[in-house]
Amino acid sequence: MSRCAITGATGLVGGAIARCLEAHGWDVLRLVRHAHGRAGEMPFDLGKPLAPGALEGADALVHCAYDWGARRGPGVDAVNIQGSLSLLETACAAGIRKLVFISTISAYPGCPSAYGQGKLVVEDFVRGKGGVVIRPGLVCGDPARGMFGSLHRMARLPILPVFDGGRQPLCLIHVDDLASLVETVLRPEMVAPAGPITAAFPNPVTFRDLLERLARAQGHRLILVPVPARLALAGLRMLEALSIRLRFSSDSLISLLDSSAMVDLSAPRSLGVALRDCGREFDIPAR
Repeated sequence: MSRCAITGATGLVGGAIARCLEAHGWDVLRLVRHAHGRAGEMPFDLGKPLAPGALEGADALVHCAYDWGARRGPGVDAVNIQGSLSLLETACAAGIRKLVFISTISAYPGCPSAYGQGKLVVEDFVRGKGGVVIRPGLVCGDPARGMFGSLHRMARLPILPVFDGGRQPLCLIHVDDLASLVETVLRPEMVAPAGPITAAFPNPVTFRDLLERLARAQGHRLILVPVPARLALAGLRMLEALSIRLRFSSDSLISLLDSSAMVDLSAPRSLGVALRDCGREFDIPAR
């Protein structure tokens, strides 16, 4: 039995990966912020040192954790970038042979968002160590969690503003398909790809179409009102300058407005992992 350490194992993505690996015979070490003394758990706070020997006996590390509380400037660098690099250096020093980093489809050379730029820094380290970088699209599958959960709740509103008419293309991936992809790249016979794996179903849906489908899945009709994206971005930045904390940041809007439709989505299929069409099969119960 091989052992894999997973950061963010209580989150949507990390939890699905942990369950998938266990189903395939892995011994999983969950690195979590709030450990409760359960077997297979280890306290971990991104940006802080791991306990000595925490990774002892691990053959692989899957890094999913991201601190959304640190959104801007030095906080993002110290926690999400430097914290990730410190964790990965510790893993390499502990002799872990396989590294997998869950990045984002918003990360690519020249990307406009700080979120994507920070992920690129960590990607470079992982690839330099022979690890695997996976860039998932919008992760679907649980209507109560993650960005997909936020959109699911927004679709219950009677009226909702959409930026520039909601024409932005979104590439989707089911969380269980993402977990299967991670399990595949961790197999002993698998050779690490030369570049990042962009993971999403090949046919994107528009932001507007996604919200309307989510509303219909809940038996609801949603009225969408177009709002100029530049105006919305200026408003978000003004509120952030006043230190008003929001559920949706200006950087998140930048990522949303950035088209991700023109990317190579062939890698999962070449690895033998079939992705479902989340745009039409949400697998979510009506509430």
